[in-house]
Amino acid sequence: MNDNEEKKSWDTLYEKYPELFSNKNKDIRSSCMAWGCECGLGWYDILSSLCWMINQHGRNKQDQRDYIEKHQPERLSEIVEYAPVKFDQIKEKFGGLRVYFSGGDDYIEGLVSMAESFSYKICEVCGERGSPNKGGWISTLCDECRNKPYDQTTNNNAGV
Repeated sequence: MNDNEEKKSWDTLYEKYPELFSNKNKDIRSSCMAWGCECGLGWYDILSSLCWMINQHGRNKQDQRDYIEKHQPERLSEIVEYAPVKFDQIKEKFGGLRVYFSGGDDYIEGLVSMAESFSYKICEVCGERGSPNKGGWISTLCDECRNKPYDQTTNNNAGV
C-alpha cells in the first residue's frame, strides 16, 4: 500500500469524518450507528466517496453563506438553512447498502440514493464487480466470494 492509499477500515472513516459519524459514540439505545457500519468492507470505497462528497457539499454551503453574508447581505433571507449530516445507521439490507441519516438537503438525498444503487453492482466482501443472488439470503457478491465458505466471507463485516 502506498502512502496515498488509506487503510480500509471503518475506524479510518470514523476518524476522517467525525462529524458524520458522531452518532457512533452514542449509546445503542439512542442510535443504531453505535453498532458501526453493519456491512462488509467491500463497500468501503462507496462509503468513503459518499462521506467525501457530503463533507464537500457542507463546506460549499458554508462558503456560499459566508460569501453572501460578506458581499450580499440583502440576500441572507434567501438562504435555506442547511443542517449538517449525521449518519443514524449504515447497514446491508436485502443485498444493498442502506444509509439512514439526519440533516442535509435534496442533494444529499441524491448522493445517498446513488451510493445505495452502486452497492448492487459491487461485492460487499472484496469490492470487485458483483451482483445480488436470486434466492435465499440476498447478498451482493462476486462469483469468487459467492463460492467461498460462509465463514470466509463474513469476517469482513467488522462493524464494531
